[in-house]
Amino acid sequence: MNRQRKTTGRCIGGGEGAACHEVARPAAAMGDRLQPVQARHWSTDEAADRPFSYWVDTVCDRFLELDIDSPVREHFHARLDQTELGPATASWLHADAQRVRRTRAKIARSHPGFLLMQLRAGRVQIRQAGHIAALSPGECILLDGAQPYEVECPEATRSCVLQLSEDWLTGWVRSPEGLVPRRFGGMGWDGALCAAVASLDLDTCDRLALPRGEVAGHIVALLKLALGPEPQDSAGGRRLRERLLRTLYNGLSDPGLSPRAVAAEHRISVRTLHYAFAAGGTTFIEELVRMRLHQARQLLADPRLRQVPVIEIAARCGFTDPTHFARRFRRRFGIAPLAFRRALIQPQ
Repeated sequence: MNRQRKTTGRCIGGGEGAACHEVARPAAAMGDRLQPVQARHWSTDEAADRPFSYWVDTVCDRFLELDIDSPVREHFHARLDQTELGPATASWLHADAQRVRRTRAKIARSHPGFLLMQLRAGRVQIRQAGHIAALSPGECILLDGAQPYEVECPEATRSCVLQLSEDWLTGWVRSPEGLVPRRFGGMGWDGALCAAVASLDLDTCDRLALPRGEVAGHIVALLKLALGPEPQDSAGGRRLRERLLRTLYNGLSDPGLSPRAVAAEHRISVRTLHYAFAAGGTTFIEELVRMRLHQARQLLADPRLRQVPVIEIAARCGFTDPTHFARRFRRRFGIAPLAFRRALIQPQ
């Protein structure tokens, strides 16, 4: 029986014009339901004259918007391999010592969802939401890409990162942003999760006995088990949630309104805030965006504000990125903001 050969792409360069070379790989056995998926590869070896700037450009373009610095800029070496795993994106990073920061400015330019990171080699220290976690090889950590964080890598590291969209993950875990940063290691479901992620590499993704989406689903199911039971609602929780919602409504125009600021105003922890929303089957971000969009819809429909540009309406409702606002508005109401306004002022 002849076995077909499939190819994966080796892409040189981090931009849209990256050159890609086809690398032959054996196809999966006929009994497998796995469809061929093109892998992507970037290495500083392709830009020996500017390795560090190449790495920064590649990471920000192909992985995640980040600020990166390194004590070995002149001789920096790194590699990024990436492939799709159904609804998730799997990335394998090999890099020299570096300091990575996810800032609010970078967050405003992208919407990455959540990151499940496993350290394969080296040492890292991660800061997010006021917590510090030191990660050892084999351990995993869940991070929220919509919250600032820092990753300190004092030496060369290898890691695997699964990027999980917010819409997909919240189908499994109601309020994951209230659980980060969460480190996993040791025995029980933590150990099962870490073992499952450790089994992933670029070659094994081409030889899976299940479709990639099912594999991603199994990993997130283990993540849910490792996170433990979700919070239950109560009368006290409902009263707290009502107070929090009033605070959100009163602060819609503030683009800096954050879980930390709202929690501080109510003298509760950020985790308690997230638990209050999760117990009601929603999240802080979901409620804030919902309120802002409905406020924007009311302002766009107000005939007294017809001369106010849409971008100004968005800003009044706390949106700093007009493209993000338009995308959210269309998703919620099925029409673009400008088209919505024009439809209201059409002559009868």
